[in-house]
Amino acid sequence: VLCDLEDDDLGEFQNIKHSLDYEAQQAVFYEGHSCLGLYLLCRGKVKLTRSSARGQRQIVRILGPGELIEKHVFGERALHEVTCETLEPSQVCIIDKERYLSVIHRNPQLAIKLIQLLSSEHGVNMDQLDQFTFKTARERLACLLLELGDRFGRKSADQIQVGLTLKREEVAEMAGITVETAIRLLSVFRDEGLLTIDGRTITLLNPDRLARIARR
Repeated sequence: VLCDLEDDDLGEFQNIKHSLDYEAQQAVFYEGHSCLGLYLLCRGKVKLTRSSARGQRQIVRILGPGELIEKHVFGERALHEVTCETLEPSQVCIIDKERYLSVIHRNPQLAIKLIQLLSSEHGVNMDQLDQFTFKTARERLACLLLELGDRFGRKSADQIQVGLTLKREEVAEMAGITVETAIRLLSVFRDEGLLTIDGRTITLLNPDRLARIARR
């Protein structure tokens, strides 16, 4: 949604963006607070979480550089639907909503890109709903490991080292299972020769078999 800016539009964008640096484990914004604009992750990794009325928390997604963190800014009195926290030192660019919309009015191609982005995000949300509705805990965890490997992994031969160091609690939150279940299933996958675990680093030894388990 930003790549085709040229000339005056590019100059305007430079004026409407504000870049902020964060250390690891810092909050960028909180669920339920007012949304000030578009949030673009320039460097680092962040996790997005939601909380229930009973205080239960779930990691909705992990994002890497170049991804839009917040896409719900265009509604009236928009509020953040998630809490954003950095996983490592990161840089976030905040783009003023009203001034960005004025740029879109002059550049229809950007409007098309924004529509495409929001449509793809809807597809991701539907996939996540299907995963939590129709998949078993074993299938969910296999699917999660493959997704993290696809997006952040380092491939060598037939193996993929997941490029994230996550706590077991975080793995459980992302898969929508209990911590005890996550620990048990990771041990089962390790015993079955599907992965290795070195501290918080996970290496996928047999992605094809994991894909069959995940029904991908």
